[in-house]
Amino acid sequence: MPPPKKVAKKAAKNLAKSTGHHHDKHNQAHDLRRAYEHMGRVAVLRQASKSSRTDAIADLTTLAQQAIKDGHSKAAGDLLRASEHFSFAVLAGEFSGVAGNARVSTDLKESITDQFDDLTRRADEHWQEEEEHSETLTAIYESSRRDATKAFKARTYYQALEFARAAEALAHVKQHGPLKLESGRKKLQLESA
Repeated sequence: MPPPKKVAKKAAKNLAKSTGHHHDKHNQAHDLRRAYEHMGRVAVLRQASKSSRTDAIADLTTLAQQAIKDGHSKAAGDLLRASEHFSFAVLAGEFSGVAGNARVSTDLKESITDQFDDLTRRADEHWQEEEEHSETLTAIYESSRRDATKAFKARTYYQALEFARAAEALAHVKQHGPLKLESGRKKLQLESA
């Protein structure tokens, strides 16, 4: 039989695990690192794009920075993941010859269609789960969904999938008070004036 000290230590460790304290700390660090990596990718993509649509990317970045300041690393990561996919979709439109209207086999088209349908279904389901959405996120979400459908119909599948992924990522953002997300938008407008 183990000594009582060891038993107490093990019980405390199990209690910490069951309350999620260690797990939460790990998740927060993981979410913060994830946000950091997405932030770097988005910065590079914004520099590469010549489109006026980078305003949405700037808005998402500002909201993500605010979310990090408010301690919502997961929301920041989701915002930046959406921004990254949105950036790739915009760039795909600028460089349509690279990934645009390439011929695809029947099997590939079927797989793309399945993926597109799954992404848009999940985006719609998650979006509807959240009761309130900020105006900024709603506008970008709706734009991403609309552009995804438009690109899919035009058979620019790479762009369609990226817009669909952007919408799906936005749908995962848990808003911790819509005013906080809107305040990031207002701050952005004040700085650009």
